[in-house]
Amino acid sequence: MDVGTGDVLVRALLGAGPVNIYLFDVVGTLDISNGPVKLAQVINLRHAGHIVGLCGNWGFFINFCPGWENFLNLIGPIGTSKALYMAQLKMYVRAERYVLVGNSPPDDIEARDAGWEFVHERDFKEGL
Repeated sequence: MDVGTGDVLVRALLGAGPVNIYLFDVVGTLDISNGPVKLAQVINLRHAGHIVGLCGNWGFFINFCPGWENFLNLIGPIGTSKALYMAQLKMYVRAERYVLVGNSPPDDIEARDAGWEFVHERDFKEGL
């Protein structure tokens, strides 16, 4: 089944091309909350065909960024832990890489518990 350049989430679910999933902690990670990662970097990943989303403090983000639904594929976690949210995504959404960008030791631990890579915000800002 050829899905062409359609929605990246559909492509990932159907296994129709290499896609990475990048989740971002919000507070202290993204520039909208005094973090070093520019929102433009997140948007650029989405435009490059990757799945991008939030992993924590999503309520702050969606209230601060009108039009968020135009560049985010995922928001969460909702009603669960970060580790379980990431584990479920890894179980059901095919990707080449699963990356959590964050700024704290608990983020690192939860990412690794879910089988994800953890990239510290400073390292991400400098480029993957």
